[in-house]
Amino acid sequence: MDKFRKFLIVLCGVLLFYVILVAMRSGFSNTLLLFSGAFLALSVYTIFFETLRKWRWLNYLIVISAVVYVSVGVFALIYGQQDSVTFQEEVAIVLGAGLRDGQPSATLRSRLETAVDYHLQNPNAFIVVSGGIGRSEVVSEADVMAAFLESRGVPTDLIIREGNSHSTYENMRLSRPLVKGNPSIVVITNEFHIYRGTRFARMVGFDDITSFHASTPAYAIMGSLIREVAAIFKMWVLGN
Repeated sequence: MDKFRKFLIVLCGVLLFYVILVAMRSGFSNTLLLFSGAFLALSVYTIFFETLRKWRWLNYLIVISAVVYVSVGVFALIYGQQDSVTFQEEVAIVLGAGLRDGQPSATLRSRLETAVDYHLQNPNAFIVVSGGIGRSEVVSEADVMAAFLESRGVPTDLIIREGNSHSTYENMRLSRPLVKGNPSIVVITNEFHIYRGTRFARMVGFDDITSFHASTPAYAIMGSLIREVAAIFKMWVLGN
């Protein structure tokens, strides 16, 4: 067995691990379909490697696709780390990221901690918390997010809840009517998510947009980037 095939087998193992992890943590979801599809495709390629390696056009296509996918992921990661926040914005919009047993997931908690940091530096800004009720949840992310911020000293009258969205595009589309006029806003989310978040903010009519990123937990960055790149391609093709 050559080294490349061994590498493919290891990669299949990693993808299978993520399929099981996502199934246990989130149940049936688009993320689970994405990882399952990638695992099945890579498994088929690995099993029939000796035959498929002779199809040079297929190998070129796989390599080019992988390079493009990784490049977009690196772009999103670098883009999101370039904070443009001024701490003078009128409204902060914090994007949801799922609950675990009714509490913020590690990724969502990092966004909320960043929102608290923002509030300490700009205590007069309104904070929109955006996130609906997920498949396995009984309360909206917005309610849990608001409770977290209140527990950390953010005044209730500064928190605006948007509890009906189920995607990043909906986060922005449904948050837009909740703020009057055309205020300056800062988008608060994880670094890998800043690009789409700010793009969608502009799509729904916000003009003065800055960003303030939360750092993603190390164990979650790979899975988050794989999902995010697929979502970026979807945004480029479908617009949402």
